[in-house]
Amino acid sequence: MSTTEKLAKFVIESQFDSYPEEASSQIKKSILDGIGTCLESTIRPIGRIISEFTEELGGNSNSRLLGSGIETSAVNAAFANGVLTHGADYDDSGKGFGHTACVLMPTVLALGEQYKLSGKAIMDAFTVGFEVGSKVGLNIGADHYERGWHKTATMGALGGAAAASRILDLSVDETRAALGLATSTASGVRANFGYMAKPYHPGNSARGGIVSAMLAKKGFSANPSSIEGRHGYFAVFGDQQANLDGVTENLGNPLAICNAIRIKPWPCCAGTHAALTCLEEISAETKINPEDIAEVEVLISQEPLEIAPNMWDPQTGFNGKFSLWYVIAAYLLDNKLDINSFSDRKVLRSKAQDLIGRINIKQHNDFAHLPARAIESARFNEISIKMNDGTVLSHRVEIGRHLQGEDVKTKFRDNARLAGLSKAQIERLIGLIDNLEDVEDVTSIVDASIANVATGID
Repeated sequence: MSTTEKLAKFVIESQFDSYPEEASSQIKKSILDGIGTCLESTIRPIGRIISEFTEELGGNSNSRLLGSGIETSAVNAAFANGVLTHGADYDDSGKGFGHTACVLMPTVLALGEQYKLSGKAIMDAFTVGFEVGSKVGLNIGADHYERGWHKTATMGALGGAAAASRILDLSVDETRAALGLATSTASGVRANFGYMAKPYHPGNSARGGIVSAMLAKKGFSANPSSIEGRHGYFAVFGDQQANLDGVTENLGNPLAICNAIRIKPWPCCAGTHAALTCLEEISAETKINPEDIAEVEVLISQEPLEIAPNMWDPQTGFNGKFSLWYVIAAYLLDNKLDINSFSDRKVLRSKAQDLIGRINIKQHNDFAHLPARAIESARFNEISIKMNDGTVLSHRVEIGRHLQGEDVKTKFRDNARLAGLSKAQIERLIGLIDNLEDVEDVTSIVDASIANVATGID
């Protein structure tokens, strides 16, 4: 049995009578955080653009945009909500998948609203979508990302198609066709990090996943072996370390989503979070006056201009999210980093630009000249802050922290409040997601997510 067929059979035939607690909690926190980051983006320029664009597109009034409540087709809603969920780069990440909620939440919620599905049904679709995207992502090879592909987009196209195929109740052969169409949808390059084009990627994958499944259901054909074929997905996107057999090995046992979701504490590229955690831990021990800093040296495993946050000369708030230099400077100047840290004004302030010039980021000698696959798991940050009086504050962090438990809900409340949701709406949404398997119609989730769009933030 081919890889594509095995995946299709898993997507359609898997039964989830009950979820392990770990899987259930991961699905729910991803969806909740995704709704929150989607809502937060509605008050920003990207929210205005996407709202106007969606209204211009029109479409059957099957699904709605979160926040604004604009009615459109499920395809258009998935695209718009996908862009918005990733709009501030504040959304979650999932092991192997890349950013998760920005593809899967818009996909399952748009179709869920159209077909008045239960919470359990969208949980099932979310689960198979993550399983497909994650298992492919974990086996495609480390060089896939280093060559410039954005995994959220390339894995997301397959994950979105799998989730949509489950919801539309496709046959196994139809699902193979949907996955085949998704392999031709997969795209997204890292050159667009730091611009609105990056959140376009998951929106495109969510939209493409639904289109792929809808077309397949109507008989639109694709290579039934598109993932493993000679010129298929793995041949094009994989590297020498790719492991095609690993994709379907132990498929669903255990579920890939168990212990896989990480919720961001800061609204910027995850590649900056180890450095931010390092600074947070240094600052907890020693109060730092930024005016007394002579130089900051940062050692990392990768070549600095090859990392995701590689914009050493940021000029906009969007750029700043993908600048390890700016993120470090902003934290040292303000002793915090939040959504207000990423306005154009904050990035261009003279103190930030001056401090950026005193931050030296270098690849550790132990990792120089090694291929990406040899350093994939060594994403540490070692920071030495050299003060004018000769004092040196040094610390090393292997991996950035992420939010858990009640902190996830606190972040959601903050994002939803910014978008203009009332306290009652916010608590209702939290309750609905906490008990998602008992929700009879996910339209109630969308209903609770509609608000008057709040005024933007500087």
